[in-house]
Amino acid sequence: MQIDRCRGWTVLLLLGSVAGCAGNGQGLDENGQPISGGGGGNGTVTADFQSIQNNVFTPICSKCHIGASAPEGLQLDAGHSYNLLVGVASVEQPNLQRVAPGAPDGSYMVHKIEGVPGITGGQMPLGETPLPQATIDAIRQWITNGAPNAAVAAATAQSFAVQTTAPLDQALVRVPPAQILVTFTQDVDASLVNGSTVTLERIDGPLSVVSGDAQRMPAHSALAEKNAAVLVITPTAVLDSGIYRVTVRGSGGGALANMNAATLGTDASFEFTVEPAP
Repeated sequence: MQIDRCRGWTVLLLLGSVAGCAGNGQGLDENGQPISGGGGGNGTVTADFQSIQNNVFTPICSKCHIGASAPEGLQLDAGHSYNLLVGVASVEQPNLQRVAPGAPDGSYMVHKIEGVPGITGGQMPLGETPLPQATIDAIRQWITNGAPNAAVAAATAQSFAVQTTAPLDQALVRVPPAQILVTFTQDVDASLVNGSTVTLERIDGPLSVVSGDAQRMPAHSALAEKNAAVLVITPTAVLDSGIYRVTVRGSGGGALANMNAATLGTDASFEFTVEPAP
């Protein structure tokens, strides 16, 4: 989920050209201006996630960041983007979250668009004119407000289920992931996140070959800070090349559940392969 280096993320940061202009959610034209809906009005992109999603993520970024082709598993369509951004560590600088709710100065996205000293790579948008200060201020304000998700009400109407994973199921990854994500449609009860409800296993290791049993891999599991719909699994050692399976227990006593004690109803699992180093 290398948000920091992907072309799609660079396009995302063209939000700076949108703030304060008219638009209809179809994205930007060749001059960096929002495509007019033909009805006039100021159509300002406001400092809220839904506005950013409608005008930038969906029409522009999800052309690259969607489904199995999403770079590093970062999907920016409306169904996945929030939980893969907010409370999730940056790949370039894992000690910082991409968006740290309430803390714009601690959000790596802000560091990148402001071009502060110490960032990895170049200022975003890469190779383009830096964003106007008014746009940066709008982004900072959304984060200062706690980076709220405007779709929370709709999400609560959904059943409790796995939303997406990173890596995706059956993905091939060149670099061993420092963290594995499982996102849900609703907040998870943190007291139920433990070694019996969340497991990481290698399924092609020596033990698997000899006995047919998967090899349990040591890892720490916890909910993302200030985003309880995101489960972060952190291996305690670098994953060697091989095939891995993550399982979330969704049935039986003590199964993973939401804040209303509704479980997934069945176990959920996905697999990914870490390719050999070149």
